[in-house]
Amino acid sequence: MSKLDALTRRFAALQRAHDELLVAARMAVAAHWDGDEQPMAALIDTLDTLGALPEYAPQLTDQALDLLTAAGGRVAGRRLA
Repeated sequence: MSKLDALTRRFAALQRAHDELLVAARMAVAAHWDGDEQPMAALIDTLDTLGALPEYAPQLTDQALDLLTAAGGRVAGRRLA
């Protein structure tokens, strides 16, 4: 693969990621305006898919996660589902 091909592929991937983030941001704004309970859900999911969520300290301890699991709850990615 030539260097130009590699750069073209990388540019296309960046453009796709940009497009996905723009759509997710617009969905978050529309959900907020509609009074959705979790307007940031689409943006958080998109950032998680792209591996771009900011690092943060866990909000739930291992004990809390065990209780949640025992109660039938589940955790998807980095947030409660």
